[in-house]
Amino acid sequence: MNHRRVIVAVVADMHSGSSLALMDPEIEIKQADTNGHLIPFKPKLTESQEYLWECYTKDLKEVKHLAKKSEIFLIVNGDSTQGNKHPSLLVSNRMSDQIIIARGNLQPWMELPNLSAARIVVGTGAHNFAEGAADILIADQLKAIYKEKNIENLYHGLLDFNGYEIDYAHHGPYPGSRDWLRGNVAGYYLKDIMMRSIRKYQKPPDAVLRAHYHSFVQVPVYVDNFFSQLFVSASYSMLGDYAHQAARSPDTISNGLFCLEVIDGKLRDTHKFLHTLDIRTKESL
Repeated sequence: MNHRRVIVAVVADMHSGSSLALMDPEIEIKQADTNGHLIPFKPKLTESQEYLWECYTKDLKEVKHLAKKSEIFLIVNGDSTQGNKHPSLLVSNRMSDQIIIARGNLQPWMELPNLSAARIVVGTGAHNFAEGAADILIADQLKAIYKEKNIENLYHGLLDFNGYEIDYAHHGPYPGSRDWLRGNVAGYYLKDIMMRSIRKYQKPPDAVLRAHYHSFVQVPVYVDNFFSQLFVSASYSMLGDYAHQAARSPDTISNGLFCLEVIDGKLRDTHKFLHTLDIRTKESL
């Protein structure tokens, strides 16, 4: 009997184009020379970008080691670019540069021979130049380079791996307003999804994947005889002014990805590759 083992790798919130977010040190964008020619230019990474790229390359190696020769399915769960609503600290002001940087961030995945497919989820309009523009362009560029790869866009997906169902979209529940409440809202969110499925005489999804809040959360929920888990992704971005405000001045930030190891329609394990930093400025006076 042939067994099917799939590694579902989930990356989210790369915010490519921000100087506080993920960027390949070898990426080339365009810069005008003294004669007005647009020539290739490698932007210098900020300290934050160097840290994030180091984390990202380590995480990718961990996924390759985990997968071995098994197939890898990549979910890029939204906000792949920074967009133009919060334009401070951009690598450049060109929309095209954000697309190029995001494409470069994802190309190491495309080079994996056992990557079976990738889905690039439409995220927040403020970050994708509205109506999924950036996400569509990223997917189109990758498809043009890697014609043999199964790469598509969507807003909200439902994957079925031999009976194991994964519901995924960018926007979802807030992680929690207090440490002791962490996961409560996410749990209610998942329970609602499960109960609505049951009332329609459907099996609830086995896993629900969300992102947007740059904070990893994993919540298991039982409803009657059904079991499901909700996962909210961490990011590959540090905190700018808006993020400090929106997240209410957190003292730490975690970056990274996670994988679901699915064998013959059953979840074998969850693998988290996370890196946590204390982002407070420490002083002794």
